[in-house]
Amino acid sequence: MTTTRRVLLGALGITLMGLSCAGISAQPIATCSEAEGYAYFHHSLLVPKEKSGFEKDKIGGGLFTLQLLENGEYDVLFVDVRKQIISFKQDGGLVQLVRKGASDATFLLVFPGMVIELYTIYVDASGAKKFDLLQSKGGDRMPIHKSSVMTGLCSQLNLQLLK
Repeated sequence: MTTTRRVLLGALGITLMGLSCAGISAQPIATCSEAEGYAYFHHSLLVPKEKSGFEKDKIGGGLFTLQLLENGEYDVLFVDVRKQIISFKQDGGLVQLVRKGASDATFLLVFPGMVIELYTIYVDASGAKKFDLLQSKGGDRMPIHKSSVMTGLCSQLNLQLLK
């Protein structure tokens, strides 16, 4: 684990503790990172035709924690490109559990008019904790439109918390 990742995990932990102390109790369900896969970039004003199409994609240094809030709702905390911790819900997004099984669960994240994401967290047959991420980014407020599929690893996964 890199020093930067340790610092980010520590910052995320401190933020979670701070939220607990402020009366907002949350339980982490999954903490995941290392998302990489492929994206299709749409040809647009900012993406010339020769740069559009499929290419490898990853969320460098990306880290997210899916959490169960005290009121039974879910939220996703993530570290953005500026290395700041953002709450998807507090930023105006919606987080909803759409299916769950004994070893997996899928959450729908919607930022109205801009982003639709499906996060599937799961334990594979070998016991590895992983996640898949499907994204569709577009709309008038998104400067670059893309669709992507990525996968990564989870350092923590507690499916028993799902309701």
